[in-house]
Amino acid sequence: MDNNINNRPTPEGFLRSLSVIHLALLAGQVIFGIVAYAQSKKIYFGIHNMDSVFMYIVPLVAIGGFMGGYLMFKKQLTVIRSKSSLGEKVIAYQTALIVRYALLEGPSLLAIVIYMQDGNLFFLGIAGLMILYFLSLRPTMEKVENDLDLNFNERIEFLDKDSGIK
Repeated sequence: MDNNINNRPTPEGFLRSLSVIHLALLAGQVIFGIVAYAQSKKIYFGIHNMDSVFMYIVPLVAIGGFMGGYLMFKKQLTVIRSKSSLGEKVIAYQTALIVRYALLEGPSLLAIVIYMQDGNLFFLGIAGLMILYFLSLRPTMEKVENDLDLNFNERIEFLDKDSGIK
């Protein structure tokens, strides 16, 4: 097996790939929301239609996605922190972030689809709140360092822009 440094991702490359994933998922939600709003024929806002099962399902799914994503991410972080090498940690961290993003994106897209059916801005508002929270989860070097709870040597390795992550 070749352990050539060129085969290993650099910290900048790792962060760039996380950022691209985050941006793509964010853009999909935003563009879908804009298209849904632009194509709406009847638009209203109200929670007066409590007969609709979606008035209960969409907020519950949104809360479930938010809580589930947060709790699963925190649980996965405890497992990730126990890994021995920085390379294993960053790969597992990327997987944990993608799962967290998916658990937020799903309820957002559901809310937009229900908005398209119903025209109630209440659902688009829920999607907007999910998108704003999703935006706040943009990956940065500081967040990665803090989430992974890197020790001194791992921080040095992670911040070394010239070498790959081992």
